Amino acid sequence: MVNKIKTGKVLDAYRIISGAKYTKMDDADKIKVWKIARALKPVADNFEDDSKDAAEKFKPEGFADNLQKAQEFERITKEKDFDASKLPMGVAEYNEFIKKLQDYNRLVGEAVKEFADKEVEIEFEPLSEDAFGKLMASNEWTMEQTVEIGMLIVG
Repeated sequence: MVNKIKTGKVLDAYRIISGAKYTKMDDADKIKVWKIARALKPVADNFEDDSKDAAEKFKPEGFADNLQKAQEFERITKEKDFDASKLPMGVAEYNEFIKKLQDYNRLVGEAVKEFADKEVEIEFEPLSEDAFGKLMASNEWTMEQTVEIGMLIVG
């Protein structure tokens, strides 16, 4: 069966299903779930590659160094009686970096949004409700994860 699914949903579903346990499922249904994961994988991998590429290309100059300094700044300032002379950057520099970090994250998000919203066709045989129940029983998913994956793979 061919299913039209938004790429972002494929990625979410793949993350859930690729880590799923099949312990309480029948052998035939285990194979179905494994095949569904294999059908989702190329789309999920491509989206992740595109996201990583955008994240790398849009990094501001000195990003890694400033990120490390900002993390150290946060670690030191959480200490009970921290010594301000040990801070790797000043408060103004930290706040400026946080603003740049937010702008960077927004830009990356905007760049990949079009891909996340794009519908793709993926062919797989859906699971029965009974098989999905056994898959759920094999895993400790949140309600959100259960609904997310169930909407996609149950026929």
